[in-house]
Amino acid sequence: MYLLRRIHISPAYLLIPISLSLLSAAFEGAGMGLLIPILNGFLQQNFAFAKETPYLSDIVNLLPDSVLNSDRMLFVVMLVGFIVIYTLKNVLRFLSVVTTSYFSERSLHHLRKTLFTQYLSFGKLFFDTTNIGHHSTLLMDFTKWALTPLSSIDKLINAMFSLVAYLVVMFVISWRLTLVALPLFVLLHYAVRFIMIRVKALSRAMAKRGSELGKKSIEILSTIPLVKSYRTEHREQKLYADISNEKAKIDFQVRTLQALLLPVQEIITLFVATGILMGALAFFGREQIASAPAIIVYFYIVLNASNKFGALSAFRSTLAACTGPLDEVLILFDDSSKYFVRGGDKKFAGLKHEIEFKNLSFGYADDRTVLKNLSFTFKKGKMTAIVGPTGAGKSTLISLLMRYYDCPEKSIFVDGTDIRELTLDSYLHHVALVSQETLLLHDSLRNNITYGLDDVPDAKVYEVIERARLADYIAQLPDGLNTLIGDRGVKLSGGEKQRVSIARALLKGSDILILDEATSSLDSKTEQLIQGAIDDAIQGRTAIVIAHRLSTIKHADTIVVFENGGLIEEGTLDELLENKGTFSELWEQQKF
Repeated sequence: MYLLRRIHISPAYLLIPISLSLLSAAFEGAGMGLLIPILNGFLQQNFAFAKETPYLSDIVNLLPDSVLNSDRMLFVVMLVGFIVIYTLKNVLRFLSVVTTSYFSERSLHHLRKTLFTQYLSFGKLFFDTTNIGHHSTLLMDFTKWALTPLSSIDKLINAMFSLVAYLVVMFVISWRLTLVALPLFVLLHYAVRFIMIRVKALSRAMAKRGSELGKKSIEILSTIPLVKSYRTEHREQKLYADISNEKAKIDFQVRTLQALLLPVQEIITLFVATGILMGALAFFGREQIASAPAIIVYFYIVLNASNKFGALSAFRSTLAACTGPLDEVLILFDDSSKYFVRGGDKKFAGLKHEIEFKNLSFGYADDRTVLKNLSFTFKKGKMTAIVGPTGAGKSTLISLLMRYYDCPEKSIFVDGTDIRELTLDSYLHHVALVSQETLLLHDSLRNNITYGLDDVPDAKVYEVIERARLADYIAQLPDGLNTLIGDRGVKLSGGEKQRVSIARALLKGSDILILDEATSSLDSKTEQLIQGAIDDAIQGRTAIVIAHRLSTIKHADTIVVFENGGLIEEGTLDELLENKGTFSELWEQQKF
């Protein structure tokens, strides 16, 4: 019920299949009750007793005299009544199954949708510390397993109500025999309980292996070039096969235990019911129990009741088997260790003066401090370059500006306002990023360039394509902007990816442009092409540039130098070269 509330599905919808199952069970009980007088009359060749039988007589006496005075007609009417009752019972049962299936499928849809929304709300640090393969398995498989009980809840409801109807009929036939038979169900309960304990333990192991399988498949398929270059196909195949084999063994054990339930129940029922019946006949005598037809029906009901009890046991087995996946799903609804980055309630209308860092210190989840007591300013309309050796904290600073991670309170100010007080939508609307790792979708060039924007006129798209130096490349493509670029843009070169990223940033029209080592992995000719696009892009914008190649930042208004997470130098190019400090050393190293 907790899970249903979290996905905004009202349990009240279950009242429909519950009501249908209740009616189906009532008709089933009535059919069982009607079977006894039909057999009695058929064996005695006389249905006169039906006019005086409690409950039955109230209905029979409503029939016309022509029917009441004919045993054959009474037999036909009662037989037709039995057929109608069982037909209605099956129609209601079908409707119960259909409504339950609809409810469970809609719940599964809402669960997947809610979990995906949950994932999108988590901070980037959550994904840095977890495995994408596990999340893929959870979304596609664990959600279905977690809600499996819903898909079979109609069987549970029907079995419960049918058992009640059976018990009523059994007490009507013989309360003595029923009191003797009740311990049978206690014995069945403990036999099932023993199996359930083992199934529940295996369920958690099954969920763990399923997660490992998902992790391994995503991990290897996303690093195919690495596997190919080191010729580790056979090793990875063996590792995957080993995990899959372990999961298959656990799945087989669970299925075996679940399959064992029904035979165990039927064997116990057959022997115990036969023993109870023989013992009761010997102890009470048949006359003190019921008529021969009633005993036959009673024995049939006991066997049917055992099957219904089996449905209850199967549901308990399903609950046990879904324990592991359900636990994994519920973890996502626990807000701890999700590293949310929440915005404030102030609207950001665009940068007017500056972005200021005041004594900023920041570390990731492992408590290692990456940025140490940083204080400096990015001025509006100016180009500020950030340089420093690898691991100095440059990209971490950009991640904080992009709000991928939550910064400490009162450490970053935008026009004097704490960045944490600004709404994420309004702030990020004015910020665009071109990173070294260009993120692209398996979609058309057009959709990758216009990502996040709606109803963009073609004129604006072609304008940014020209400015990003993409026009000549697109003109060579048979499908132009409609060309599919493959998974993560695999059909594009490094320079083409960067130009798509620049076009995307230009189209966004943000007044703050961040470039994170956008040309570090390109050859000199492509770098010149990209640099021209970048120089065009930063015109009239507040530009923040992380530079690996220092020659690309000669025109920066201010250069800040990082080392070991701290700010060690700040100034113009000429000032830093005159200081003969760390920047000067880096410059000399790259002069060749």
